[in-house]
Amino acid sequence: MQVVARAVDLAAAPGEQAGLLTPGQVFVTPGRKYAVFALAVFKGRITLQVVDDLKYPAWLPAWLFDVVDAAVSSDWICNIFRDDPVLVAGPAFVAEDQAAHARMVELEANEVDLFWKRVQALTDGEDSRRE
Repeated sequence: MQVVARAVDLAAAPGEQAGLLTPGQVFVTPGRKYAVFALAVFKGRITLQVVDDLKYPAWLPAWLFDVVDAAVSSDWICNIFRDDPVLVAGPAFVAEDQAAHARMVELEANEVDLFWKRVQALTDGEDSRRE
C-alpha cells in the first residue's frame, strides 16, 4: 500500500484526529509518497505505520494521507478484536494478536528488528523491479 501525504493544517485537524497530531511532532512531507507497513483501527481512528521523514517507524492517522496504491503485501493478515485496537492488518509480527501490535507500538527490540528487515526486503524488491 502506498499513500501520499496531504498538505494539512494540523491545528485545524478534526476533533477525532486532533489528539493524535501535535504540530512539530509529525514528520511527513506533503506530496511525498510513503509505503504503509501496517494499519490499525483504534478508538474508531485508522492509523497507518509508515517510515516518517526522520526514518522512524511511526503510526500516523490516515487522515494525513491519500491512498495512491491500495494493494497490500501478500503476506499481510487481518485480525479483528473485541477491544482496541479493534482491527490490525499487516505482517504477522504486527497483526497476529493485540500483544503483537502493542509490542510494535512500544518499539520492542525484536519487533523493530523484524520491521527493519521487512523494510529492507521490500526496498530490495523495488530495486530489482526497476532494473
